[in-house]
Amino acid sequence: MELLLKLGLFLVLLALGYWRGRRNERLHLRWLAEEEKRLADVLIFASHYPPPGAAGLQRMDPVLVSGSVVVAADFFRMLVASLRKVIGGNYAAHERLLERARRHATVKLKQHAQAQGLHMVFNVRYTTARISDPRAGEAMQVEVLAWGTGFVPACGTVAQSRVHHQPGTHITAHDGFDLLKNPVSRWWVIGWFAGLAYIFGELFTDSLWLHSWRYLHGAPWQGFAVAAVVLAALLAHNGRRNQLPWSIGIPLAVLTVPLLVGLFYFAGLRVNGNLALAWQRDAAPTLYEVRANFEMHPLEPGMPVWQLDPDSAYWETILRPGQQQRILVVRGPLGFYQYDVQPLRERYRQWHASQQKENTDK
Repeated sequence: MELLLKLGLFLVLLALGYWRGRRNERLHLRWLAEEEKRLADVLIFASHYPPPGAAGLQRMDPVLVSGSVVVAADFFRMLVASLRKVIGGNYAAHERLLERARRHATVKLKQHAQAQGLHMVFNVRYTTARISDPRAGEAMQVEVLAWGTGFVPACGTVAQSRVHHQPGTHITAHDGFDLLKNPVSRWWVIGWFAGLAYIFGELFTDSLWLHSWRYLHGAPWQGFAVAAVVLAALLAHNGRRNQLPWSIGIPLAVLTVPLLVGLFYFAGLRVNGNLALAWQRDAAPTLYEVRANFEMHPLEPGMPVWQLDPDSAYWETILRPGQQQRILVVRGPLGFYQYDVQPLRERYRQWHASQQKENTDK
């Protein structure tokens, strides 16, 4: 039953596509026939130039006339084309589609010529471009462009000519700028997303590492911010030297600054901690005693006094004044101290497990 329903739905869609496509095609052909009849007095030629003496002794100015159209295939024609790939043969549906597109482009060219007061267009050429992506399952879509040269009587100066010359016009060098075509912006964007992925990776995999580092006396945010601004400015300057406009480089630099600050935060911990352990292979956890306001006082000489966040309710569940805890504290080549928070996490897990057991016993 399900198979019959699916087959029936397919046949209904097939019939609907055939009827709709044929109806649209007939309406299009009827409109083309009417317009071609109306524009019959506008002649088009494939020859490059008018016949000698056609303009007499009058000077003529050339003017470009053109017409373009985009035509797409329907569902039924897509199905027929897919069957043709199996059994072979000409794509008659696509041939009719291209023929209609060519006629429509010609009509638009004649309309443009008529608006310019022309009755003959020479050197008429056609070009066809497929603008759909069949690999993405899109229906066939083609654009046909027809263009040619008309001649109008020259009168007055160039600026007064019917060619509509406009002095001082120019083409902006950066219109339609593509980020991925410029080598600097391409690698800049790729690096930005790679840095964002690294930050999220550090956030979500922090507890999986052997050491989960934290800054002992707070991160040097000012230094990170200055370094990020300088590096972003250098990237923007390098992009400008490589044809990257300021309208693109400045927004990229603004987005890069906070990303670089986050990168420096996590990379500084990772690099400083790993280098410290590599140089101090005998580094061992230091015994600390918890004091008021979560101040951590070392019970071994030569180690710094530091403080956990007193506003965090997290520490109140596992630490009490007078308790002792061994914590790994190192100072790396970057010049700042950092500690490993994993022992405190383990203590919290033990406390949480005991609380769950007590609740279960009750």
